[in-house]
Amino acid sequence: MIDISHSPEFLLQSADNIPLSDRPWVLVIAILVISYLFSRLIEWSGHKLLDQSDQWPDDSINRAFFQEIHMPLYVSVALGGIYLSLSVLGVVESSYFLVGAILSILVVLWMRTAKRFGGLWIEAVNATENDYEFSPIFKNFWTLLIVLGTGISLLVIWEIDVTPFLASAGIIGIILGLAAQEAIGNLIGGVSLYFDDTYKTGDVIILEDGQRGTVTDIGIRSTTVLTRDNILITVPNAVLNSASVVNESAPQRRKRIRVPITVAYGTDYRDVEEILLGVCDRIPLILDSPSPRVMFREFGDSALVFELWAFVAHPFSEQRAIDQINRLVYDEFDDADIVIPFPQREISFLEAEDESPNETLTDQSETEKEYQYPAEGADKRGR
Repeated sequence: MIDISHSPEFLLQSADNIPLSDRPWVLVIAILVISYLFSRLIEWSGHKLLDQSDQWPDDSINRAFFQEIHMPLYVSVALGGIYLSLSVLGVVESSYFLVGAILSILVVLWMRTAKRFGGLWIEAVNATENDYEFSPIFKNFWTLLIVLGTGISLLVIWEIDVTPFLASAGIIGIILGLAAQEAIGNLIGGVSLYFDDTYKTGDVIILEDGQRGTVTDIGIRSTTVLTRDNILITVPNAVLNSASVVNESAPQRRKRIRVPITVAYGTDYRDVEEILLGVCDRIPLILDSPSPRVMFREFGDSALVFELWAFVAHPFSEQRAIDQINRLVYDEFDDADIVIPFPQREISFLEAEDESPNETLTDQSETEKEYQYPAEGADKRGR
């Protein structure tokens, strides 16, 4: 059975049973006034609810829902009053374009609301501490879905026949598939990166070519990385999906740094450990937990080799922390008279027991002469 309870004919027949139906203009004015007042009430209630609601933080899903829905709701009430007024006047049947325009406005308005709420919902879920993490690429997918839904709804409202377009859809699909192979590869690469949990926005990554930076955006086609030199690098998702990417922010954003320290033989290793740990206590960039550690690595050729292990809160704090550690360690070792060894060479001359001093001196002179640079204009033997 066909339900005609919401058809224009039914509305016209029902209008005869409405009070003041014999005076349609009075009824239209009453409908418009009531719908306007009701829409204003919804608008005022929405703003009042958002202003006085302290239990919802700014990034909560409830606040995002009411913030986005109250505007299309009161606009829909106002347009509904206009549509009902036109029905009372009998204009609905004769004005195809006017009804189509009202329905189109409603479709665009609610689809826009759905798009904005979907984006805010994804951001709100990512901001909470839970096991769900949505990549920005899903926001782009949601936008694409809303755009397609809006286009199909508008075609249905305006009764546009899409059958002629379907005949050539197969050929167009093949052409677009061949022309957009790279774009499709990047799209699939972006989805694969998300499900592999390779990285997300805000992570510090190292690309295969050694470039290091922060992920600022994950799009449908490419990923944008901002380096420490304030340079944006755009990398196609298909390239990232097939390359080795080091994520320094996963599974946790903190990073351990290793600082090699060498001291001369004869130095008490306990003093070295005490100085290094004391230096870490004086540097705000070094985290207290996990606590810093000093490792006695090896007995080197000319030094005792230590290594200081410490954690920083962010990978980009690594170089600044190492700089401060080196400066303070140098000052502390100087105050404690701890020698930092460096390569040295000694040259010794040995005298043979059966040679006279004069012969030895002659041999030494010949040896020294051998390493002197020849004078200008002389041959290699100094003549």
